[in-house]
Amino acid sequence: MQNDRPMQTERAEIVIDNAGIALTADGLAARLLEGLAPGASLFDRLHPEDRDVAEMLAERALREGKSASAELRWERRSDRWSRLRTGFSLAGNCVRVTLDYDDVAKLRRAEEQMRRVVEGSAQGIVVRTHNEVLYMNESFARLLGYASQRECIDSQMHINSLIHPDDVPLVMAHLEKRIRGEEVVSHYEFRLLHRDGTPIWVETHAANVNWNGKPSSLSWISDISERKAMEEESRRSKEAAEYANRTKTQFLANMSHELRTPLNAILGFSEVIANEMFGPVGEKYLGYAADIHKSGRHLLELVNDVLDLSKLEAGKLELRETELSVPALVADCFTLVRSRADDGHVELVAEIPRDLPQLRADARAAKQLLLNFLSNAVKFTPEGGQVRVAANHDMQAGLSLSVSDTGIGMSDAEIEIALSPFGQIDSKLARKHVGTGLGLPICRALLELHGGALAVSSTPNVGTTLTAQFPPHRIVRARARAL
Repeated sequence: MQNDRPMQTERAEIVIDNAGIALTADGLAARLLEGLAPGASLFDRLHPEDRDVAEMLAERALREGKSASAELRWERRSDRWSRLRTGFSLAGNCVRVTLDYDDVAKLRRAEEQMRRVVEGSAQGIVVRTHNEVLYMNESFARLLGYASQRECIDSQMHINSLIHPDDVPLVMAHLEKRIRGEEVVSHYEFRLLHRDGTPIWVETHAANVNWNGKPSSLSWISDISERKAMEEESRRSKEAAEYANRTKTQFLANMSHELRTPLNAILGFSEVIANEMFGPVGEKYLGYAADIHKSGRHLLELVNDVLDLSKLEAGKLELRETELSVPALVADCFTLVRSRADDGHVELVAEIPRDLPQLRADARAAKQLLLNFLSNAVKFTPEGGQVRVAANHDMQAGLSLSVSDTGIGMSDAEIEIALSPFGQIDSKLARKHVGTGLGLPICRALLELHGGALAVSSTPNVGTTLTAQFPPHRIVRARARAL
């Protein structure tokens, strides 16, 4: 212990009672110990290893009236300690504690640097309590359209008048949580009011501070109005796109229904002529009737595809589930594509396990799915090629049904096109076959409706494999089927 003091010091003074509670604390004490206020325990601000020394010196001063001092470590901010020469002396029935700070210039320089940082910040900075503004920098005042801090402060009856009325409850709720210690730092968005009354969207990071002895909230505020405007524009664009998509879907559904009526008439009358139901017609007219019927059938298929896609996009296609035999499904679809496969000299092969369980699915959708797979495979497989259907199941993975061909294949980019509505691959063989480009998108949507997924694996000039994966709950267990 030493009683001599450094020559260049500044002294802070605190008066404590016999329990170490601060009764008074001057301004320097509040700055050195960052907000020490009357009613706080002084000894709680000491390093644990120095507390016994301080308590002994304080008790000695109180009981014996003897003054003494020591170098003690004081907590100035979280995890930071400063050694200060600390004196203890009697003051009536209390103890006067003095703190000698040897580097006053350093403290003042640090405070000046902080002031310049705050003042020069491009962000708005505000320090406030529940009811008043303790500080704001020029950037915050300019953000709201005021020429200076003073003009902004003088023009307001209450700090909350700077905030959009609808957002005041939000700001106050965060302020209360910080004061109660439930939030260390708050981060949220709200609206301020410009001088002309225009709302300004801002983002804030706020924390508790002790400002000249007052528990306060310090907020860093950034203008995000431009970002909010872009988000709003994006939201409006999304809503407009969704509306346009709904309108398109409804239009396609209506048009598909409207087109079916004249198409049925075209098909019916061309069939009457082709079959010479009301008497013979010339051979040339028979050919025309066959062409009309063929074109009408093709057009009806396209209309049905569009209608199916419209229903799927609108969520109006409902499943009528039943238990299906996969081998029977494959045989049925083979019958429908056999003629086209024979015409193109394409071999059809089926590899279906005998123990394959039944599948719970919509019969029409399952048939449409497999038929589309087979039609595409036969269509894009050159003469002498092969189309193979395979199936397998796993009680964990589910049941898969795949169609592989030895056709033209696709690149990754072409797969993306094929899976998009109305997408058609531009190749010589593809151009020979007309279509809407809706087959695979419809198949994928039908599988998703069953809780499954469509997988496409393809290599150009090697072939393509389309796989319909049905989830495990679609497998009908043999025991349950027997019951």
